[in-house]
Amino acid sequence: MFSFLLVFVTLRLLQLVNGLDLTVSSSGGKAVSPIFYGFMFEDINHSGDGGLYAELINNRAVRNLDSWKAIGGVALTADTSNAVSTAIKTSLKVDVPAGATGKVGFQNLGYYGMAVEEKPYSVSFYAKGSYTGLYTVDLRSNSGTVFGFTTVAASSTSDWKQFNTTFVPSQSGSNADNSFAITFDAASVAGKSLYFTLVSVFPPTFKNRENGLRVDIANALNEVGAKFLRFPGGNNLEGGSVAASRWQWMKTLGPSSARPGRQGTWNYWNTDGLGIIEYMNWCTDMGLEPLLAVWSGLGLDGTIASQSSLQPYITEALNLLEFLMGSTSTTYGAMRASYGYPNPWQVNYVEVGNEDNLNSGKSSYTSYRYKLFAAAINAQYPKINIIASCPGFDIHGQSNGMGWADYHNYDRPDHLVSLFHTFDTVNRNTPILVGEYAVIQGNQGSLNSGVDWNLPRQKYPTLIGAIAEAVYMLGAEQNADVVKAMSFAPLLQHFSGTQWSPDLIGYTSFPTDTTRSMSYYVQKLFASNVGEMTLPVSGGTQGPIYYSAMKRGNQTIVKMANYNGTSTDVNISVPSGSGNVASFTTFTAPSGLSYNSPGKEVSSLSTKQITGSNGVFTVHYE
Repeated sequence: MFSFLLVFVTLRLLQLVNGLDLTVSSSGGKAVSPIFYGFMFEDINHSGDGGLYAELINNRAVRNLDSWKAIGGVALTADTSNAVSTAIKTSLKVDVPAGATGKVGFQNLGYYGMAVEEKPYSVSFYAKGSYTGLYTVDLRSNSGTVFGFTTVAASSTSDWKQFNTTFVPSQSGSNADNSFAITFDAASVAGKSLYFTLVSVFPPTFKNRENGLRVDIANALNEVGAKFLRFPGGNNLEGGSVAASRWQWMKTLGPSSARPGRQGTWNYWNTDGLGIIEYMNWCTDMGLEPLLAVWSGLGLDGTIASQSSLQPYITEALNLLEFLMGSTSTTYGAMRASYGYPNPWQVNYVEVGNEDNLNSGKSSYTSYRYKLFAAAINAQYPKINIIASCPGFDIHGQSNGMGWADYHNYDRPDHLVSLFHTFDTVNRNTPILVGEYAVIQGNQGSLNSGVDWNLPRQKYPTLIGAIAEAVYMLGAEQNADVVKAMSFAPLLQHFSGTQWSPDLIGYTSFPTDTTRSMSYYVQKLFASNVGEMTLPVSGGTQGPIYYSAMKRGNQTIVKMANYNGTSTDVNISVPSGSGNVASFTTFTAPSGLSYNSPGKEVSSLSTKQITGSNGVFTVHYE
């Protein structure tokens, strides 16, 4: 059966456009990468901790007293003398006054609050001290309403003991102004101290994974139809320097007691609860190809590993690949199996570093760092595509022909549209990952170049920005022989803890606030409608209506983006045998500056069937 699919993203502004007649060829196109559209993820904007990572407790390792609050007159201290493990050396010391009675304890305020629903919550914590009795764990509003609780029995111990329980609240909270509490009988421990650490609370997770993903955000991601996940960054891969705060895969394994965490590069602590295994499970559960970034020897402060000191970091990357792909007879393959994953994963794409053209890194990157990483990876894994984190040097030669170039482009609408043809003239020997791109400013100021970093960025993606992104994506699709993958960035943001805007999906700690942006819907339309081959289109000049065509099995797919155009008919002639009925999907909004925000989605996505005549379909745009 043959069919025709038409995707149309439109911006209603002021320019009159004459009728457009397009003819789609049946052959002569270019093969399209099977991972053309995907995700770029790093922990920015509380996109991991406090976001996609479903843990509700903020500061669970008690590095300080942030998010912790006393109940009943006890004194709280961040204690450093009672390590629960070599990785976690801090705990919450609870001093109970002499003569105290009643219920006392502490609560955790979460990441800007926490949602409470009538669903099972998994609770765990470590405790020690001279107390025999019950610990009551509950979820409550910050005004005092207890939504649900359970108890666990404790007996005096000088050693750390882990407690685990589950409970289902009997009612839901109407907002996120809630917290989690642990209380106990004050009289039984009056004049003494108890210690707690690694308090953890998880609601149900995506695909019911232990230590998994927040359901509402994961569902929004899963709906996009993306094909790859670039992780773990981004700046958050690099860290501040060679010695400090960079992402290290072996420190993201095992239970929370084995993960020390680190100071992230976006001004908050990273628990690394979303670690290498969780990333791979994310890929598995959403059908994503892992695009793994490894640290390349450059810190954000400009610290660079010398050529003579680089080998340990290359070895670290090779060990990670063995952990992911090695047989159980290898050292790191056996380690993977010990964590419950005897079957290997597959990694076909590795990126060496992130934006190594910045922070004085380009000279060392192009002269020795990329080349040494690529040679080592290629020697052991000759089929892996080895992505350079910046273009502009002999990537093909330094990678034994397996190198890609990563392009990043943050822009303004008009300028991004002007780049529609940017990939027409690039070097065809080096495939391209457009690893980060987005419209982040409006059309203010001088438009002779891209972003003016001295001007503010948008809070939310706008329609005009999303359509400009669509135009840029269409230009990339027409160059599918060289452009192999694209990922919008940043992916996620907690509206109460943002360092960068705008972003694809925004949220608060309350699930109904999760917001699919204008750019989200464009990404979803494009990612869900990718073919195996491009099809040439003739008969019209690109702009202000831009277009591309693809073939997927027996289906012809035409995408169009109308940037600043109104009042026009578009006649599309499709190859013989495509049928006379088309599925016509449109995306638009009231104005170019329209945006979606929490609880207010103004964009419009609609699909209808249209009938053609002799393979010609007419779309009228008003």
